[in-house]
Amino acid sequence: MKTSKEDFEATCDLFIDSVNDYFKHLTEIDSELKVPYLKETKGLLLKDYTGMIGISGSKKGFVYISGDRGMFEDLINIFIGIDDPVEEDVLDMAGEISNVVAGNVRAHLGTNFMISVPIVFQGMPDELKIPVDVSAYVIPVKWKGHEAFVVIGLQ
Repeated sequence: MKTSKEDFEATCDLFIDSVNDYFKHLTEIDSELKVPYLKETKGLLLKDYTGMIGISGSKKGFVYISGDRGMFEDLINIFIGIDDPVEEDVLDMAGEISNVVAGNVRAHLGTNFMISVPIVFQGMPDELKIPVDVSAYVIPVKWKGHEAFVVIGLQ
């Protein structure tokens, strides 16, 4: 039986694989993952736009993907061919990537790993409530010169 640390690490590995697969298979451009690290949830890193998914069931917590506007614009251009997307398109893409990545992890962990509808936002909203009693696993990602963060917080 896995320890809680081994279980956490295995779940984080699933997220890493899901992010790699997203960029490699859907965009045909590999992402480069930098060295992941643990961080307290207080003062988490956010870029221009973020898509966040709540996790409940067998595991509780969150995952979010936060990147610069240019990354989401490039994804929009690849998927739907829009060169100059409006704000709503960028927010939708932030939600879409977080939903796909979390959905792929859910496919591995089963129906007891439940994910919410994405919450999307620009910058750092005042009302964002992230649990402070969990550590966050931060995975820096580089894709087409853009920097992003995948952040996983699980109890």
